[in-house]
Amino acid sequence: MAIAEKQSGVLPEGVREPYDWALDQMRVPEAHAITQGSPDVIVALIDLGYRYHPDHEGHLWVNPRPTRGDVHGWDFAEEDATLEYEGLRSDTMYHRGHHAFVVGEVAATAPKCPIMVLRVGYEPHHQKSWPRAVRYAVDHGAKVLVMPHGYITMDHTDGVPLFYKGTDFSYPYDNIGLIEALDYAYQSGCLVFKGTADNRGRRVATVNAGVDSVFAVGSTNRHGQAANIAASADYVEAATPGGERNTDDPTESVWGTGGDLDYIPFEGGCMASAFGGGVAALAFSRYPHLSNREIREILRNTSQGNGWDPLLGHGIFDAYRAVSLTPQELAAGLRIDGNSSEVRRENGRLVADIVVENTGALDVAKMLTVAFNGDPKSAADPGANREESALLIRRQIGHCIAAVPGLERVSVSLELDGDSDPGEVWVQVNALEIGKAGVYDSARIH
Repeated sequence: MAIAEKQSGVLPEGVREPYDWALDQMRVPEAHAITQGSPDVIVALIDLGYRYHPDHEGHLWVNPRPTRGDVHGWDFAEEDATLEYEGLRSDTMYHRGHHAFVVGEVAATAPKCPIMVLRVGYEPHHQKSWPRAVRYAVDHGAKVLVMPHGYITMDHTDGVPLFYKGTDFSYPYDNIGLIEALDYAYQSGCLVFKGTADNRGRRVATVNAGVDSVFAVGSTNRHGQAANIAASADYVEAATPGGERNTDDPTESVWGTGGDLDYIPFEGGCMASAFGGGVAALAFSRYPHLSNREIREILRNTSQGNGWDPLLGHGIFDAYRAVSLTPQELAAGLRIDGNSSEVRRENGRLVADIVVENTGALDVAKMLTVAFNGDPKSAADPGANREESALLIRRQIGHCIAAVPGLERVSVSLELDGDSDPGEVWVQVNALEIGKAGVYDSARIH
């Protein structure tokens, strides 16, 4: 492998800078022309043990009120401020460099956002370190939480993780406190990121990634496709770079900061989770008035993709698109596409196929679509009055409830009342969610 000098470490030939192709794929350099993050948006990285790298200088969170030496974070495995990995196989690159690597990801993606370093452990007595780290992050102001790893169930007879004994990943009953802490984080306004990827034949469909409080991230390769480590899961929302495993080409990996002075390669869902958290930090910085639910929708709906699939969700994160939305797009906006909508006959019944666009980046999770046999805003009998009211002429002839994601289109079908052609068919769509009273449209489609 040809080596070129890069600052205090080394990168292989073909890799221009740490995290290079990954940042380009997410359009992070373009996003930095708009925002590089905010000191008010803290990103907490919960991993197995941190080692300093010169590229991290100035990026670590500084606790304004340390009480026990917790200047940059806390080691919940050893109950001290050392933060370094201690335990099984501590001399391997994986364990010595992993935490530093993901810290570098966030620093490269959102360079002005402080990074809080929190350590947890895999020993049997470390079970409670995981929920305690999550709660510490929330209570100390973190807006984004990145959990590259998940808690692994132990064999309580000898303390060896069942992962290494041929069983699958963690089970929810083994660390209920962690799930409750993740719920607490989301309810407090945080976004939590966890990558999904195949690991030694395990498809990692786990509660830690699948709960509603976690944004599950798929893994891409440098070519913008699902990486060979990607694992299908119904809850994958979007994707970020994870790298390709088992390749002789070093440029297929993601290269970044290891511990001390070196640069090292990694591939995995862990990498995808940290990139997701970094882009989320940019979005929180750009739109500080939005909730974590709204930021989540923006990240998902601005992703580079066509529809949803179980490997990459709605597509690859697009940092530039996410932070460059117009005021009109920072909302939900319903529009009926009259040219694509139609009334047809199916098995002797009339059916209206209605295409609705959401022109904003926020979802409409509950939309009422109603069909009428005329313009419901016009008088069916202009001569009628209070004393001599008209019988019902303009009336509903079908309705349904549906949802439409932001910046996407959906088609809904209504079976219309009656067997005869009503002549005119008008449609109204209305968002039913709290805070979206002004999101509606109406149009004639027949």
